[in-house]
Amino acid sequence: MFLSSLQTSSSNFTTQDHGISMEKTALERELSYLPDFDASNLTIETFGGNIIAEGAVKSKTELARVLRTAHEVVGYDRVMSRMIVVGGLAV
Repeated sequence: MFLSSLQTSSSNFTTQDHGISMEKTALERELSYLPDFDASNLTIETFGGNIIAEGAVKSKTELARVLRTAHEVVGYDRVMSRMIVVGGLAV
């Protein structure tokens, strides 16, 4: 953290992009570890400094699990949800 704050602004942009990319990967990995959850209908994207979770889940409980996991990995103020609850979603 200390060393990255000493870099020039263009390098900070690259460092920031790398950081959000790592957070995206970390979130995808965490979602893959959730028991009894199929993440195949979700995509995780980045936009600016935010993470966008998009896709379909089977229930409000699954929606809450995805959001809770995303908030834990990325933070509450940087997660956008474009998910929909679809009952009877094929697993």
